[in-house]
Amino acid sequence: MSFYSRFASAYEAVFPFSRDVYDYLQRHLPPTPASLLDTGCATGHYAGPLALEGYALTALDLDPEMIAYAGDHYAGVDFRVMDMLDIASLGLRFDGVFCIGNTAAHLAREQFGDFVTSVNSVLTPAGVFILQVMNWDHVLGQSEVTFPTIRAPGEVVFHRFYRDISDVTVTFATRLEVAGHLVFDDAVPLYPIRSGEIVAMCEPQGFQLVEHVGSYAGARFDPEVFSASIFVFLRAGQDGV
Repeated sequence: MSFYSRFASAYEAVFPFSRDVYDYLQRHLPPTPASLLDTGCATGHYAGPLALEGYALTALDLDPEMIAYAGDHYAGVDFRVMDMLDIASLGLRFDGVFCIGNTAAHLAREQFGDFVTSVNSVLTPAGVFILQVMNWDHVLGQSEVTFPTIRAPGEVVFHRFYRDISDVTVTFATRLEVAGHLVFDDAVPLYPIRSGEIVAMCEPQGFQLVEHVGSYAGARFDPEVFSASIFVFLRAGQDGV
């Protein structure tokens, strides 16, 4: 069982619904009743509210426990256990695709390129692609990174660290305690890609960069600052062009 499966029941305590994230998505995604794809939806706490707004939502995550939690708590969404690299197999087209929460960092460089190609293939003409990862430009200049400890209701304590930082991989170490009991102490590899490289990989696929910011509140992106790295791309051109 992966640490994500063991994380499912506590995920929303650690990472609660953020109004800034939700408002950002609503500002940049096409208006209802557009069809949307949430890749790496975790417990579905953005897909669910968007569905209530009138969007047609498909949401996927590789972890079955995350999807089970999502299906139990949010209605009106087509939740699926699926690898984000397999989205073309859905046989569906979407007006907007979003991939947030640093999910794409689980993809090695060549896999990220394949993912962008797949996103391009499932988007309708002029569709929107929103991508959020860590500000790897900053992280790659550090020897290690310790995130602030998260203390949530229910005596939930969550620790995160970046170690063994290189241009190829970063070790993402995590530790979750609930009511003084260890739930998991784990580490997985992440694959950093600098912001300029992300744009350079997306543009040949027909994506036009609309916005690049450092936070969902709209802070200017600064490669020297510990922050998120949030991109909004527009699928340029039309099918067959």
